[in-house]
Parts: sequence; structure tokens; C-alpha cells
Amino acid sequence: MQAGLAGVTRGALLTGLYFAGAVVAVFFLRTPADVTLFWPAAGIGFAAVVRHGLGYVLAIPVATLLLHLLVVPVPPAFLPYSIASNTLATLLAGWYVRRRATRIRLRTADGILLLRGGLLLSMTSATIGVVGMVDAGMVSPEGAAGAALQWALGDLLGLASTAPLALYLLGGGLDRPSPYRTRAGNREIALWATLLVLMLALVYAVGVMGTRYPLGVASLPLALLLWSATRYPPLVTLVSTSLVIIAVGLMMGLGLGGFERPSALHDSALLMGMLVLFAIIPVLLLASRQEHAHASAALHQRATRDTLTDLLNRDTFEEQARLTLAGGDGPLSLLYADLDHFKLVNDSASHVAGDEMIRRIAALFREEFGDDAMVARTGGDEFAVLVPMDERTASTRARRVLAAIEGLRVAWQGQNLGTTGSIGIATSQAPHLAFDELLSQADAACFTAKELGGNRLFAATSNPDDIRDRTRAMHSAIAAREALDQRRFELWCQPIVDLREAGPAHGHFEILVRWLDGDGQLRAPAEMIAAAERYRIGPRLDRHVVDATLTWLERHPDQASAVELCSINIGGTTLVDEDFGDYLAARLRRSPLHPNQLCLEITETSVVRDMTRARRFIGRLRALGCRFALDDFGTGFCSFGYLRDLDVDFLKVDGSFVRDLENGGMSGAVVRSITEIAHLLGKQAVAEQVETAEQLELLRQIGVDFGQGYVFQRPRPIDAFFGLDATGEA
Repeated sequence: MQAGLAGVTRGALLTGLYFAGAVVAVFFLRTPADVTLFWPAAGIGFAAVVRHGLGYVLAIPVATLLLHLLVVPVPPAFLPYSIASNTLATLLAGWYVRRRATRIRLRTADGILLLRGGLLLSMTSATIGVVGMVDAGMVSPEGAAGAALQWALGDLLGLASTAPLALYLLGGGLDRPSPYRTRAGNREIALWATLLVLMLALVYAVGVMGTRYPLGVASLPLALLLWSATRYPPLVTLVSTSLVIIAVGLMMGLGLGGFERPSALHDSALLMGMLVLFAIIPVLLLASRQEHAHASAALHQRATRDTLTDLLNRDTFEEQARLTLAGGDGPLSLLYADLDHFKLVNDSASHVAGDEMIRRIAALFREEFGDDAMVARTGGDEFAVLVPMDERTASTRARRVLAAIEGLRVAWQGQNLGTTGSIGIATSQAPHLAFDELLSQADAACFTAKELGGNRLFAATSNPDDIRDRTRAMHSAIAAREALDQRRFELWCQPIVDLREAGPAHGHFEILVRWLDGDGQLRAPAEMIAAAERYRIGPRLDRHVVDATLTWLERHPDQASAVELCSINIGGTTLVDEDFGDYLAARLRRSPLHPNQLCLEITETSVVRDMTRARRFIGRLRALGCRFALDDFGTGFCSFGYLRDLDVDFLKVDGSFVRDLENGGMSGAVVRSITEIAHLLGKQAVAEQVETAEQLELLRQIGVDFGQGYVFQRPRPIDAFFGLDATGEA
């Protein structure tokens, strides 16, 4: 009921506005031929129909009928033509525009569309109206063409000068407020308005002086309108354009202030054509500026905001966080959040469902921390918040967010999807830590929260030693990425010796990796490899090692021909990486090295972590001819239980048992058990870290098949291992 009452009220208001516009034109701009030079009502009716719908065209016949009954009597024969010309033309033009655009915005394309609709309205209205004038005897058939031209130009002028302003004032027809932020203050706009009034006064004064070229003077206000279109808010330009057209039209159309009123058809056409341009050019310039502003705003939005959640993106968050930390004088807390097992949502439902959950969770962070915090989506399911709070207050807020995430349910195709989150928090007091350090602490704390089972908050201050270790691991992961990018890895080799009978000196060996740090110092890879595994860089590192090894052997065919078996370590994350198997198979197919010359060493722990994928990986590469060794055997989970189903060639006894052989006891029993089980299953045992002759003799007595360690040879660069000099020559 309220909507219906609002519609009736709006219709009555539009009827009154249309009537007022028609009265203004009739009283002030009538020509001797009774065709007005200016019909502002056309713009009002057109804007109403475009903005509110075709039904509001009913305001036009009511207003037109009132006009002829109360103000301008016309012959009865012309009355239906007058009503039909305005009503049907507006209806047709409104339908044309609404069919091509559901919403009119202040941009060039929509301005051109409105202009096309205005031309359609003007020509249709002029055609119907002049036919009625001829039929009613108001115009002779010979003068019909001139009357039609004046009628069309009068409508077009009214449309150009009032329709944009009417659309703006009717609300929502044009985008507002503008994304363009003007730097002009109220004082400058007031000075500009004063100058515009003075310009109009100058036009009038020049006209009184009797100049022969009044049109040149009348164009002066156009310069100010163009200035307004490039600098001031849209409303200033739209209002001033309408006022200037009305003022100049009054002076020229009615012959005020010394100007001669046009009497000839071509004079009227020139006058109205000039005024139409006066009305159109500033509005199109304004639309162009607005369009540019919207494009700039969209680019800025895309560059600084996450498109899915409208939170800050990672780069913008880091930039603003660095500035805040550099200038902040109170406590600042950085929260780093990661959703638990979120991949299950994407895999079990779809990425569309996952996106909806991300949006809902982003809203939880935004709602909880408000405008005082910087909230960002830094990754697929990761969020960061920098908030001016101490650790206690920020932790309370973070726990509320975790509870809200746990209770969140997203309905999707009959399922109620849910997840949990883990949050790490690090707090800094002025003078603040560097952003990278604070982020490392928060990230490490988040990682700890996930390792503790997830759905919890962990503060960096809770266990600073553990956080420092994790931060060091992050730095190692970063160093690993840099070393990979810059190819700062070197291949080293250590022989694996047959303890039963002497074999080729370089026939069986393991590839080891050393890396050069930023200062060019050679470093052992243990800490880096552990960090690479933790932060999912392992597959990339393993690809590099495999490719570098095969490339070296391909470049040295003489040395490659003597290779019986080359062992390369494969990390746990690589073992479950489906793409790595494809890569290795393709790499071996284009290598002259036979796959049975390659042995991939995998750890017992990584196999047990995902036995199904491990078996699939081993089976696929064994089908090519590759062999496998189970590294660090004896230190993992229930080692013997799964060996029957695990198709490997070697069991590498962990070095901790070998080093303790000389003390007797359990270590000897473990080594003996592993060797016996290996032989029983048709596999061979390899002892790692053999360092003394006594250990070597004990291993031979036990029946271990191969040994590896310092007692045979320390690791050496691959060139030196194969007896090549620095130039690669033998």
C-alpha cells in the first residue's frame, strides 16, 4: 500500500513538473508560428520515464490537457495531436533507451544513448504535432517543414538542457556520489559561480551595446561550463548548464538585452543548434571525466583489494602495515589466520561453495575488528589483521572470530559446509618491530596452532623459543627459494660400496646437495631441506636436483656409462605430488640414461604418512625401470608391518644404529633384524654413516649388503668424484 501511495505521489509531482516546464516555454519562448523554441518539459518527461518506468508517461497527457485548458487554448482538432505527440514520442524514446540499458550512468556511452533517444523523441513528436497543426489549419502545408524543424529542435534543446539534471535529481538515474574526488572547495565554487553570473551579465551588456556578432559573446559562458565539467561535482555542472541555456535562450529567443529575436527559419535553426551544442558539450565532457574516474577507481580497487572479499590484498596490506609500524606509538597486534582443512570444502563441494565460505568468513573478520583495523586476505584461505590493540584485547577478539567460524554453516546442494580456523598473534610495542619480523612471528604462531590440532589461537609470546625456531625455518625457506631462483646449488656425491665384493669405484653412489648462501659460502642443506619440506618447496627443489643430475650425466657420457646406480633423495611432499611423477617420466623419456640406473630414496616417515599415494608413485616409476630405497629405516612407525606391500629394492639402515654398533646391545640387534627381514623379502640392506673400520667389520659379519660413510669416502663435488678437473676434463 505504501509503495502504491509513493507511486501516486511521484506521478503527481512529475505531472506538476511537466506542466511547469510547458508553461515556461509557452510564456517566454513562443515564436510567431506558435512553435516554441524551447520545450524543457520534454526533458522532464523523458527523464521520468527512463528513470521510473514507462507507466509514468501517463503524467504527460494529464499535464498537456491542463496546459491547454488553463493556459494555452488550442483548436479542438489539434488537442488530440498535441497530447499524442508528447505522450507517444516520450513512450517510444523511453522504451528505446530502457531496452538497451537497465540503468543509466554518467558515462559517454549512456550519454550517446540518451541523445539517440532524444532525437527519436524529437522527430516523432514533431511529425505528429505538425500533422495536427496542418489538420487544424494552424500551419499551411507549405510551412509544415519549417514548423517541424522548429518543433524538433525545441524538443531537442529541452531534452539536452533538462534531461541530465532531471535524471540526477530524480535519484539513482545517474551514479552518485561520483568516485571523482574534487579538490575544489566551496569558496572556489562560489567564486566560479560569481564569475559565471558576471559572464552572463557581460553577454547582456554587449547585446545592449548593439554588437553585430552577439553569438561570439554568448559563447563565453561555455568556457566556464567546460571548466566546471573538468573540476567540480556533477550537480554544479548540470545545474549551471541548464541555467545558462535558459538565460541565453531567453535573451536570444525573445530578443532581450539588445539581441534580435530570430524571425527566419534558418536563424531559428542556427540559434537552437548552437544552444543544443552548449547544452550537450559540457555534459559529455562531464560524462567522460566521470567515466575516467570510474575506470581509475576500478583499477585502484583491483590493485588494492581482493576481488572476492573486498578486503585489502596482500601487497596493499604489507605496504600499509609497514607505514603503520613505522609511525605507530601504541601497541599493535598482527593476527595471521589460516583455515583448517579448507581444501576439503573445495574438493567435496566446489570452488564456488568455497568462495562463498571465504566471503562469509571475511565478513566475520571485518565485523569483529571494524574500521580501526587493517584486514586483508593474503592467500587462498589465509587472512591477516593489523589492529591497534594489546595482545590480550586482540586475543579476545580473535577467539570470538574462531568461535564464529566454527559455528558458520554454508548451505550447498543439500550439504551444510563448515570449517575451523587457526590464528597466530604477534604483538609489538613502540618502537615497533619490522613488518617482516612481526609477520614471521605471527605466521609461525599460526603454524603452531595448526600443529596443535587447529581451531585455536596461539600467541608468539607463549613459547618464544619455538617461535624463533619456526621463524628461522621460514627464513631458511625464503633462502631456499632464492637459491633455487639463482641456481646456487651444487651436486656432491658419496659412494655406496658393496660389502660382499668389490665393484666399480664410481658405479653406485648417492647425490648430495650443497648450497651457496648470499655471501658465497658453501652450506650443508639439512636445515634448508627441512624448511623446504615444511613450506612446500620440496617438489621444486627435488625437480632441480633430478634435472641437474641427469643433465650432468648426459653431458658426460663416458662417466654415465660406468654408472650402475645413482641414488637421489625425494622428499615427502614430492612423494604425494601427482605432477612430479609426470615430470620425472617425461624427463627420463628424453634422457639417454636408462631408468634402471636411477634409484629414488624415500624416507620411511613420508611413506607411512600417505601409504596409498606412496605405493602408486612407486608402482608407476618402477614400471619405467626406476629402483627405490627406503631411507632412515628403523626410526619410523612400525617399520616391518608394511614392507611386504612396499615394492622397494633397498632398506637403508639409519645411521644412529650404525654409529652405536661398537657398543653392542640393541643397535646390533636392530641392524641384524633389518638385514634379515630385507633378505627374507628379497631386498638388500644398506648401512649409512659407516665411520670406522670396526663398524665396517661388524656390518660384514651381520651380512649387510652395502655401506656408505666416511670410512669409504667423504662427499665430494660431482666433478671431483668422477676425477674431472675444474674445466670438466678427465
